[in-house]
Amino acid sequence: MARKRRPETDTEMLDYVAAPGEPVEAEPVGRRARRAAEKAAKAERKAAQAPLASSKRQGRFGIRSMGIAYEAFQSLRGRSMRTWMTAIGIALGIAATVATVGLSSTSAAAIAERFDATEATQVTVSFSNNMRDAGFAPTLESSERVRGINGVVDAGVFCASGEERAASRTESQDYVRDVPVFGMEPGAMDAFGFEFTQGAAFDAGHVARDDRVAVVDESAARDLGFSSLDGGPMIYLDGLEYALVGIYRAPEGEAKLTGAVVIPPTPCMDADATYGAAEVFIRTDLGAADKVADTAPTAVFPESPENLSVSKPSDLRSFRKGVENEMQALLLGLAAVSLVIGAVSVSNTALVSVMERRSEIGLRRAVGAARRAVAMQFVWESTLIGLIGGLFGTVLGVNVTALVSLYRDWQIVFEPGLFAAGPIIGAVVGVVAGVYPAWRASRIPPAVTLRA
Repeated sequence: MARKRRPETDTEMLDYVAAPGEPVEAEPVGRRARRAAEKAAKAERKAAQAPLASSKRQGRFGIRSMGIAYEAFQSLRGRSMRTWMTAIGIALGIAATVATVGLSSTSAAAIAERFDATEATQVTVSFSNNMRDAGFAPTLESSERVRGINGVVDAGVFCASGEERAASRTESQDYVRDVPVFGMEPGAMDAFGFEFTQGAAFDAGHVARDDRVAVVDESAARDLGFSSLDGGPMIYLDGLEYALVGIYRAPEGEAKLTGAVVIPPTPCMDADATYGAAEVFIRTDLGAADKVADTAPTAVFPESPENLSVSKPSDLRSFRKGVENEMQALLLGLAAVSLVIGAVSVSNTALVSVMERRSEIGLRRAVGAARRAVAMQFVWESTLIGLIGGLFGTVLGVNVTALVSLYRDWQIVFEPGLFAAGPIIGAVVGVVAGVYPAWRASRIPPAVTLRA
């Protein structure tokens, strides 16, 4: 009796089940493997040739963008915990970027406001070392001419000792502290904004008589043991005796005057080699600094004004802007690193998802889904993760900026486009992170379903 072949189609399978007692012809293993491979190849060619716009053949796996986006959204909802954990990486990077830009803008506005109230009114005219070596130095008449310029509030000559000097309250120097020493006119002390807690500044009479008088910063006074000026105390600088007439508090923003001793400007006028080159410090009315800076060199040294250098607010503003740009570039670099880490996290999660869903992807390919449709779904999933991270990162960055500004008592300054930039950047990072996993998903053949 002839042996019956093993059923291959559904109809043959039903006939075989109806007559279970009949023997079945065994098919060689090699032939079965070839036939399975031929079926898989045929299904793959069929999927590749399927029309992209055919909703009937694509079913709910059609490549219409909105449909694919909706399916991607539903897929993420089914793995909500993984989605949120992945989006955190993007959120932190976006938050760092938004907070960096926001705090940079806010702090720049606060600094600019303070700058306009202080540094924008300061002008310094400097004698070069070559001029000092040649015997040229400012005179009392120089600063007097400068004070006559329209817009000048106060002005005066000053210079700083090249090295710190040994200061003591007794001639025997039983206790010595090294302090910086400045030679300074009374007008310069007014221009710097000295505030005296005890006594007062020396005056023009002391300067004209070349009296040995001095004023000392309150921190140096404490260290040297000057608790008060009662009894006319003396201070000794490198063994030279000076009458202490005042104790001051260093002006805000002038760290070089903290812990210092100030004496009349005799070393500046004499071009003393142990002191630095003399300078004329000028305090102007707000808005008059540029005009004063153009006129001051001629008033200070009419014979050769071109040999003097002038420092004015515009120069300081450029320097401040450069420092701000450098700091912002550094912080944005750190934020970019955070974004890269977030992108790698998204890509890794998407790749793991592809490996876990190989059977699902193979089934879609087997029923006619094109490679492009499969790839687009994974790109949409990573894009949505990036968009979610961008939205929450923007909110987090704005709140960080607001809290820091509130703590520092700054007025919050935000560029309007920053609110939209966060989600857009997050979505772009998501797209980039999803390209490779999407490509891997599109290469999964329909045969995966048959093997499963």
